[in-house]
Amino acid sequence: MFRFRLAIAIAVSFGFVLFLGIALYWGSNQVARYFQRSQTAYEAFDHYERLSQEAYRHFKQRMDRLMTTAPTAEAGVESSKHRLYEAMQALRNTAVKTTDVESHSIHGTSQAAELERVAHFTAFLDASEYRFDEVERLRQQGQIEKAVQALSKFSEEEIDGRFQPLIDAAISAEREKAGKAKQELEDLVAHSRWIAILASVLAALFSLTSGILLLRGVRKPIEALMKGTDEIASGNLDHRITLDTRDEFAYLASHFNQMAEELNVQQDKLREGRAVLEKRVAERTFELNRLNEELKRMDIARREFLADISHELRTPITVIRGEAEVTLRGQEREAEEYKDALQRIVELSMQLGKYVNDLMFLARTETANLQFEWDSVDLSELVAGVVEDFQVMAEEKSISVALDAPAGPVWVRGDKQRLRQVLFILGDNACRYSNPGGRITVALRMDGSEASFSLTDQGIGIPSEDLERIFKRHFRSRNALHAREDGTGLGLPMAKSILKAHGGRITVTSAENSGSTFTVSLPLLTAGPDHNPSHQK
Repeated sequence: MFRFRLAIAIAVSFGFVLFLGIALYWGSNQVARYFQRSQTAYEAFDHYERLSQEAYRHFKQRMDRLMTTAPTAEAGVESSKHRLYEAMQALRNTAVKTTDVESHSIHGTSQAAELERVAHFTAFLDASEYRFDEVERLRQQGQIEKAVQALSKFSEEEIDGRFQPLIDAAISAEREKAGKAKQELEDLVAHSRWIAILASVLAALFSLTSGILLLRGVRKPIEALMKGTDEIASGNLDHRITLDTRDEFAYLASHFNQMAEELNVQQDKLREGRAVLEKRVAERTFELNRLNEELKRMDIARREFLADISHELRTPITVIRGEAEVTLRGQEREAEEYKDALQRIVELSMQLGKYVNDLMFLARTETANLQFEWDSVDLSELVAGVVEDFQVMAEEKSISVALDAPAGPVWVRGDKQRLRQVLFILGDNACRYSNPGGRITVALRMDGSEASFSLTDQGIGIPSEDLERIFKRHFRSRNALHAREDGTGLGLPMAKSILKAHGGRITVTSAENSGSTFTVSLPLLTAGPDHNPSHQK
């Protein structure tokens, strides 16, 4: 009901607006048309005035020329003739323009008269030129008296008798046309003003009346709805809105009542759920606090452990490196083997120093974000040197170390110290967890575009259920924990991170109590040792 009444009010209001717009549009078009007609009439009036002036000036120049033979008279005739024909052409253009403007108006009948006047003027000017030329021939033939009589007759009969009335009639017609267009324009403006006033008054009266009727129809339902929403918003969900109508407001009131009833039911459920949730939150909070305290204790212990390892290793490393460098700088160098041994001590001390830095970095930031110095590395030479160090570590348990590597170089791109660190991690694990009198086999192969390094031991092996976890930080398999108490579980995860940065990978196959085989794969450097890779940190 209310929507129907509102739609009618909107449609009628739109009709008023549309009617007023159409009326204004029609009125503006008419005003523009009458204004254009008035402007054209005044323009034609000006052109007739100019034509009259130029015509009489030309006639006077022709007459003066008949009286004298001076060259200046000839020049004056040509100049006045040129201006006369310019005025005639301007009048002709105005006549055509007038024809276009009036072609769709009720005054279209004046088109023929206008064009006919222009034709009469054109014919008269052409005839006058002919008459003046006739008089000029008589004067040149010496018949001066006849020439004067012909000129006098032409002036009286043609100029005064035909041209002057014709120009006067044209000017009068244009003046009348301009006045008539002005009057029509004023009448149209007055009518448009009254139409706009009448339409505006009717629209205002209708809008006021329909607004009052609609306001009276919606005031009571809106007040009831506002009161109901205030009650519901304040928490009184038992309040109900009552309306005795059958329109949209009654439909809205019924939905408000239904919403209040559903909110009341949901509020009861929320109270019950809140009590259960609070109980569970209290239980979970207690459990989380306990776990958080345990994690804090474990984290503090881990940090202290890593810091202690870094501190305890730094002092002996500094001593070893200092003694080795002093020995190398000494004067007595007769025994070449001592020099080689001291050189290895320096290299090992630098390697251990990098270990300590990694451990300290891990203790501070919890991530081993290692730095690299890239270069071309001969993996064959690197493996041969590391195997010599393996043999030193293996002598304590009478373990033999065998190397199977190609005679030529195997070039890869990487950080030499980091790759040495990976090999040391694998060799140290093999020596630590191998049985006395066992054997460690190291093999280096080239397989297509990759270099493959494998290390096989005859140690305690890795349980099958732990193979997927040995590369996780701080993890040690159960038999490793039983065999040796020392160890942090950081070596293999660090080796995997280093190889991943080199674009390589590490895999393992093992059987418990039978030994393990670790295989490292790295992409070959196809450009050879002359390739100058970029150094990056």
